[in-house]
Amino acid sequence: MMIANSATIAFRHLKKNKQYTLLNVFGLSVGLACFIMIGLWVRTELSFDRFHTKADRIFRVGSALMDETSSTQQAVTGPPLAAAMMKDFPEVRDAVRIDPADATIRIGGETFVEDNILVTESSFFNIFDFRLLKGDRRTALSEPYTIVLSESLAKKYFLDSDPVGKIVRVFRYDPDGTGIEFKVTGVIEDAPHNSHITYHALISFKTWETVRPEINGPGGWSNNSVHTYVLLNKDASADALARKLPTLVTSYMSENGDGKHAQQFFLQKMTDIHLFSRLMFDFGPNGSMTHVIIFGSVGLVVLLLAAINYVNLATAYATQRYKEVGIQKVMGARRRQLVLQYLVEAWILCMLSLLIAICWVEFARPLFQSMTGSEIFGLYQWQTLTTLVGLATSVGLAAGFYPAAMLSNFHAIDMMKGGRGTLSGVLVRKILVVAQYSLTTILIVGIVVIQLQLKYVRDRDLGFDQDQIVVFGVHGSPEVLSGYEVFANELIRNNKVSGVTRSNTTMGGGLGNSLCNVQNADGRYVSTTVYRLRIDHAYLDVYGIRLVAGRGLIPGNPADSSGAFIVNETMVKQMGFRDPTEALDRPLELDGIKGEIIGVVKDFNYDGLHQRIEPMCMWLLSGGYSRISIRLKGDMKESFNDVAATWKAHFPYSPMQCQFMEDTLSGEYASDKRFSKVFLIFSAISLTIACLGLFALVSYSVQRRAKEIGIRKVLGASVANILSLVSREFIALVTIGLIIATPVGYYLMDQWLINFAYHITLELWMFAAAAAFVLIIAWVTIGYRSVIAASVSPSDTLRSE
Repeated sequence: MMIANSATIAFRHLKKNKQYTLLNVFGLSVGLACFIMIGLWVRTELSFDRFHTKADRIFRVGSALMDETSSTQQAVTGPPLAAAMMKDFPEVRDAVRIDPADATIRIGGETFVEDNILVTESSFFNIFDFRLLKGDRRTALSEPYTIVLSESLAKKYFLDSDPVGKIVRVFRYDPDGTGIEFKVTGVIEDAPHNSHITYHALISFKTWETVRPEINGPGGWSNNSVHTYVLLNKDASADALARKLPTLVTSYMSENGDGKHAQQFFLQKMTDIHLFSRLMFDFGPNGSMTHVIIFGSVGLVVLLLAAINYVNLATAYATQRYKEVGIQKVMGARRRQLVLQYLVEAWILCMLSLLIAICWVEFARPLFQSMTGSEIFGLYQWQTLTTLVGLATSVGLAAGFYPAAMLSNFHAIDMMKGGRGTLSGVLVRKILVVAQYSLTTILIVGIVVIQLQLKYVRDRDLGFDQDQIVVFGVHGSPEVLSGYEVFANELIRNNKVSGVTRSNTTMGGGLGNSLCNVQNADGRYVSTTVYRLRIDHAYLDVYGIRLVAGRGLIPGNPADSSGAFIVNETMVKQMGFRDPTEALDRPLELDGIKGEIIGVVKDFNYDGLHQRIEPMCMWLLSGGYSRISIRLKGDMKESFNDVAATWKAHFPYSPMQCQFMEDTLSGEYASDKRFSKVFLIFSAISLTIACLGLFALVSYSVQRRAKEIGIRKVLGASVANILSLVSREFIALVTIGLIIATPVGYYLMDQWLINFAYHITLELWMFAAAAAFVLIIAWVTIGYRSVIAASVSPSDTLRSE
């Protein structure tokens, strides 16, 4: 009965004070909506790979290439590793190898280019919980030239008919380049959205072993190309297994090094990969625990700002309820009854805000998902809804307790006289205003620094000319491989094309690496890790890569056909040379090819600005290639249409799959750009909430001091005098918040910039600009309400005196 009576009074008060109710509901609902969306996103990020029932026992084996000067950690290992671990370590229950690939697939008269094809084996189904919808999990990948299609790919190729037993032609692992028939042996469910392993199809590892049986031999240990996962026994210790891994090097790889420059192995927990892995050659861009922490903190900040608003407004408007509370006390109301009444009111307000917040979430969901690049799920699960009700209740009780305790603590006689706010109430409001603007300023500082860093990334000279280059994928097409010369010659004669070149991969896509032996400045042969790029004679010219010493590859020069290496400046410095010319003609051995250095190029960022420039080596293509790069000139759209028409004329059976180099490199920063957009929007929301609360407090202050302002105007005070009177206290509080925010913002942004190998330097003006922006917005908010108050005629405010 008591609660029902409290609820009735609460509804009457909320209905009577519409401005108070609307301001609180708007602020709380927006704060809750932001928190809900970010919370669902954070939950998704933290759930990656945890749907596997044996996730806590699944580990990926990574490798580190060690040389005298550096260590390069990567997600790939050699194919023989899995069998060796099964044989040598009783802790390992099962192991699987996965080699990500792409391929051209032909069905009937249609040809498709498919990426995200995994070359793997039957143990894939034993270790992971990806469901095989059709086929036998024991035999689906046990034979060569078999393929398992994902559910979506099976529907794409065969509509609703059963694909098992059907034949598709795959242009991969075909020695003559004409494709080979693969039998469809199963259909697997599409990978869940929270899996770091994704796929469109699975090809049997036996296929690769049939074409290249040497990959399982001694030489296969240095062929770092597969992802190796192991499943440990239930009672096995991952730490104990990790301590045994060095024995693999001494047992199987001693012939590849002298012990100082060996390859080492390490374990990586599967559930840690998405948020913590920063290895070379991972399956794709991973998430970031840093982003999860930052976004989670932003969600909490926005919710906290909304709660602070409620406390500020409730304590400020409490003076209007002194007589109401005084009468209740005179009529015999106890303190706990009064506290309960105001807590019920706070709870009703929060429940109403929660309902509106869910509407905000549904409205903003498409925008949020497009910004973050991932979907958010589970809003209407009973666990989520229960948590949200509990959260809203906690916010309501926490935010409503202080105003309730403050009002119920006054003596009835003081309240009946219309007593003034207590010193503690005023002090609390001041502290909360400072906290609001400290948090908001930190977010604005983040916006400034993030935008400047992204501009730096966009404008920095990468060391090569990325503009107007379009890169075409070859995908092993025999038609393209055999017809390239005629195709290239026709393009070169076109005045809309300035150059054509080939390579084994593309920059921004992750270059492969190997250990090479090279003669250094002391005349000693040392092992060092280098990144590899195989190119043709025109590559340096097409990409605008500058030579600083020596020469490039010369068409028709027999000496360049094998063993002519071009290295970068970083490689020269690592060899101990001060002058690039000193490195020329030095012997170098890489991937079994012996030769010498013929040229040195100026350093260029081949893998984006997150990674520092490492030693790299380029040499002439031999055999196949995977990329054709074409530099356009003139009108981009018109030039590209000409190139596309030429491609279709020469390669009618090969799908045209291409991307502009600018877009490829831009994709390296897609996560940072999404982060920037989300940060910008939620920072703007937090500033809006803070200003909303400030506006309400100024309105209350003006209302409380209406007669004082009227008297001052009668005595000759100008609008500027009134503005100064009302605003100086609030401006002082905002300024204190700015001062507190500066060192905190500096520390947080310095930690974020560590993620980039090349980044801006934090400077004082960045913080001054953020502080000035916040101060101006706050001053405008205060000034607007103060000018309105100063414009009211004294006769209106003093007529009752």
